Parts: sequence; structure tokens; C-alpha cells
Amino acid sequence: MKKLVIFIICLTIFSVFSVNAFAQSVYVNPTEDKLKNIENSKYVASSINVLRNSNGELISVVKTDASRYLPYSITDQFLETQPIIKEGILNGKNFEMRQISVDYEYQNCITETYQVPGYTEQCNWYHRGYVTSLGITDDIGERFEIFRGLNHSYTIKPGDTVTSFWTIIRSD
Repeated sequence: MKKLVIFIICLTIFSVFSVNAFAQSVYVNPTEDKLKNIENSKYVASSINVLRNSNGELISVVKTDASRYLPYSITDQFLETQPIIKEGILNGKNFEMRQISVDYEYQNCITETYQVPGYTEQCNWYHRGYVTSLGITDDIGERFEIFRGLNHSYTIKPGDTVTSFWTIIRSD
């Protein structure tokens, strides 16, 4: 089994995986998507996304329920590195809850402009968040999106920060 390393966007606090919100995009190719429908799985996951401007003022709060998950062992391996917040038994099933926060600060000027609306100027760009994802990166740099949910669109501008507070419940 390969050793994995963890970072939370800019802040290193764990020692096994790197957590980031690398997939805030509406462009998903369903034929290449490794994620499966989360309904009837052993997971329930949701995220509260807090958007603040460069002055720290609250812009929006959006709740996202994960609708897809990665059914590979790396999902459980990552969750095992996170502390259990609550656990219990319900109808003979064991449940455990873990919480993960992910911070992302949008840089003041981008280095590359894109051929999509909003990316026309290096220091006055914006984009819309359509998807909230929880992604991890292993020690060799391979990226895995482990949970994804659609949210209401919000506009992100240079200097804004987004903090996603994920709550994940896993049953046996």
C-alpha cells in the first residue's frame, strides 16, 4: 500500500492526504466519471460553503448535499485519517461522523486567461461555483474527487475566500 500525504488547501494539518476543492466546475464528462450515485451507499455527505470577500465580509452561505461519491478504498482510507466526531448504533448499524473543513483563497490576479465568460482580464476575473467537491491528493500527486454535489451558483471574484465545512457520515 502506498503512503499518502495530506494538506488542506494551504494549511498542512494531517499526515496522509492532501485535501482540496479542485473541482468547482460544471463541465463533467459522465462517460469518464468514476463517481457513483451516493443514494443507498454507506455514505451521507454534505457541505456548508461560506463565501467571503477580500475584506472578510460574508457574501453567501450555500449548503450542498453530495449526490456522488468515489467507491474506491481510497475514500475509506482518507476518512480513517480524520477524527470521529460522533458515533453510534441505529437499527443495528454502526455509524460514525467526521468533519473536514477546506479553505480556498482566490488569488488576486490569474496567470492565464480562459476562453470562457468571466476570465477576460487577469486581475478582474470571476467564475461561478456550480459544483462543490471534496478532493484528495496522494503523495505522488494523483488527484481523487471523493464527494461531489451540485449547489446554487455563486460568483467568486479575486481576493474572495471559500470555506467548505464537510460533514460525512459512514455506516457499516
